[in-house]
Amino acid sequence: MTSDIQETQTVYNSSDVATLLKIQESTLRKYCLMLEEAGYEFLKNEFGHRGYLNDDVIALKRLIEIKKHPDMTLKKACNAVVAWLKDKSITDHDTTEITKNDQHNDSYEELLNRFEAFTEQQENFNKELIEQLKKQQSYIENSLLERDKKLMEALRETQETRKLIAAAEENKKPWWKFWK
Repeated sequence: MTSDIQETQTVYNSSDVATLLKIQESTLRKYCLMLEEAGYEFLKNEFGHRGYLNDDVIALKRLIEIKKHPDMTLKKACNAVVAWLKDKSITDHDTTEITKNDQHNDSYEELLNRFEAFTEQQENFNKELIEQLKKQQSYIENSLLERDKKLMEALRETQETRKLIAAAEENKKPWWKFWK
């Protein structure tokens, strides 16, 4: 790569590119090695460390998109990216398209986060509601038990009173036999 390209484009390090693509650095290294095997060239310094240009980021983004398709191996995806780059030079339109996709992804992530927060709130509300229903059920059961106990006591007292009245009537003597 010539120094003209280096001056007009930003050079990123691997951690920045991994963050931008939302992948691990080890995955980025693997993708780069596979692309190099397929014939893609990255900018490297005297120590062999890769520097990533905007075009490289776009190519890696394209690789990630292509490999998501069913029945697409990583090797086939790398070959497809290299063939795509040979047939088509990367334009500002590609960069804009990827940026728009990232914006949609960010909007999707924000919406997903809001939905997860709402779901969590709903779960908490449901837990509180269930807890209140359990308390209410417990209160009703306790009230019914207390009512049943009072009712049974009243029935026992009534029965005892009836027994006493019946016993008193059995032992009742006429008044003239009182002294006998």
